[in-house]
Amino acid sequence: MPLFWASGAGGPSSSPPPPRQPPKPLGPLSSWPRWLGLAFFGAVLVLLGQFQELVFATLARVGQALGQPAALGSTGGLSQHSLLSSVAYHLLYAGASIGALHLLLRGRGTRRVAAGFAAALLAGTGLVAAGRLAAWPALATQGHLLLDFASSPLALLAGYALASFGRPPSRPSEPV
Repeated sequence: MPLFWASGAGGPSSSPPPPRQPPKPLGPLSSWPRWLGLAFFGAVLVLLGQFQELVFATLARVGQALGQPAALGSTGGLSQHSLLSSVAYHLLYAGASIGALHLLLRGRGTRRVAAGFAAALLAGTGLVAAGRLAAWPALATQGHLLLDFASSPLALLAGYALASFGRPPSRPSEPV
């Protein structure tokens, strides 16, 4: 029995394969979960920013329930919050920012965005700790400024801009 393409009727050598079609855009109903997620993360970011003192007071009560003192002291009037509540607040804000960017960028670059937030938070915490240990208020001030930047809408905008201006999405190869 001869093979189908051996007879010359439509075999692989007779015509090139059709070009790949781009994926169809998602319909309006399929984007509702994404918009609801963006609304949720936006609301969390607004609430964390507007009610910052209430959030810190709540986190301080949780820290006291876990056995941590109310405040570990301040360095030149920079912080009146405990270390646990400060770290928890910055992690909450960074997590909400990463979640919003993940939805805005549709998953592209989420790891780079998370790594950037983690680097900023670790560097800021390290500068604050080094400034306190070395009794160098200027170093602790720089750490607080970096932490404040990482927990601000400006960091969210910068993360979006940097992640969206990365390498362009790859196009399917076209026949020559």
